[in-house]
Amino acid sequence: MPILNLNGDQAMAYGAITAGVKMVTSYPGSPSSGTVQTLIERADKHDYYVEWSTNEKVAMEMGIGASIAGRRALVCTKSVGLNVMIDPLMALNLTPVHGGLVILLGDDPGCYASQNDQDSRSLAPFLEMPMIEPATPGEGYVMMLEAFEASEKMNTAIFIRETRSFTQQIEAIKVEDKNQDSSLGFTRESHRFVPVPMNVVEKHRELHQRIKKFTKWVNEMPYNRISGSGSKGIIGVGFAYQKLQDVVGVDLTGDFRILKLSALFPLPDQIIIQFLKDCEEVMIIEENEPYVETHIKEIAYDNSCQAKIYGKRSHHISWEGELFRWQIQETLTRFIPDLKPGKEYKPENEFKERPKTKSNCMDCRYDEFLDYLDEVAKSLDQKPIIVGDPGCLVTVSHRIDAKYAMGSAVAVADGIQKAGADERVIALFGDSSFFHTTLPAICNTTVNQSNILIIVLDNKSTLTSGHQPNPGVGQNAKGQVAKVLNMEEIAKACGVENFFSVDLDSTDLEIKKGIETALTCKGLAMLVVHISANP
Repeated sequence: MPILNLNGDQAMAYGAITAGVKMVTSYPGSPSSGTVQTLIERADKHDYYVEWSTNEKVAMEMGIGASIAGRRALVCTKSVGLNVMIDPLMALNLTPVHGGLVILLGDDPGCYASQNDQDSRSLAPFLEMPMIEPATPGEGYVMMLEAFEASEKMNTAIFIRETRSFTQQIEAIKVEDKNQDSSLGFTRESHRFVPVPMNVVEKHRELHQRIKKFTKWVNEMPYNRISGSGSKGIIGVGFAYQKLQDVVGVDLTGDFRILKLSALFPLPDQIIIQFLKDCEEVMIIEENEPYVETHIKEIAYDNSCQAKIYGKRSHHISWEGELFRWQIQETLTRFIPDLKPGKEYKPENEFKERPKTKSNCMDCRYDEFLDYLDEVAKSLDQKPIIVGDPGCLVTVSHRIDAKYAMGSAVAVADGIQKAGADERVIALFGDSSFFHTTLPAICNTTVNQSNILIIVLDNKSTLTSGHQPNPGVGQNAKGQVAKVLNMEEIAKACGVENFFSVDLDSTDLEIKKGIETALTCKGLAMLVVHISANP
């Protein structure tokens, strides 16, 4: 087997290939898009299907379908994308999966390319679905293989969590670049994939039995292990363990022990209890919320462990944003005064730890359009209230009044208007968002006789996340020719009667005239602004 230098994204992709994945679906969003991109690049060599789906819910449902057909499926999403797919997941947890089903979940502590500082780990016990997190790309490669195997063996979908900083770590990994035949074939079994009121309670009971099997599995995982000795303990969770390792060094010289924890739900209670009973004080190193800290305190209480447990709730370590090595070092040198760090980390060098982010918005012309909009609105004595969607609008966030989730601009704008706002209200978003989750809101506005202006900024791309195609572009994930869906035809089919369009490459007079017509239109109106890259 070849040894390749792979980052976290690539390691996950090669793990899925080696595991025999047959379907890969995702809506663009980093972190996790890098894994999909690697799988797209290698799809012609291997026998699997890959697509950029219209939204995360659709991507999840495609993966569920593949699993029912007996094929192994990988669904990739970022944190806020998981929120979109929760609805089908809350039924999937009750139906035993057939083909292995793995969900690669990219969290973004520090909000490098997200609208919130979400910690998705707490959703695992809510969904009652297993979640694991590797500390290194090498672990990620092997975990992906084992997750597919465990998913099929225990008939449950599994989350593998990663963070943006993890995806940029590089490691030499021995990989098998071969997509094995993993098909189980379709099997028909009455009500297996059909949760209904008469069987839900029994299915819920069976789900808890599967979770018990997973508890045994995580207790036997080699990724959860204890090293060192002493009365003080440190628990490093997921990728935070690697940061902890960088701080204390490979060779432990202090009077303390470390628990490396890679199983997030269910937690490996046996090794945790053993660790707690050998310690008087324990510091928990994890990113985002005190998820592990809270649940370990529950385990300690239930098992009469007397160790004092510290972390975010005790204000020993930073709660918000990404956890940096200098913060870990400051925490540990207070917790273990005689600790001799393997390397010194300083706050002023934090920028070296921050993950690199690539701006895909260099040629964005949204500011140019908003200049036109401001000028025309002023000439009409209007001061429009502008509601946007996430994505490209982050570059002009200072020029909009509100922004929430993908597809939310239309309904939020309509809510403002129907609540009695005096100003013209505008919903502003990109073409990818139009297809993502905006259409139900447009249907709602037409049925309820709304009086807002919908503006779609059409740059023929899912630009912010890396120029991936959407249904209005005319190509699929592999760059092959695909059907182009026309936004005007779709909007009119949804009931929009007043439709206008302008092209930013037109003359100033034509652009201003088009915007003026849309701004002065009575009732619901939609304006599509065609935007090419800056010349």
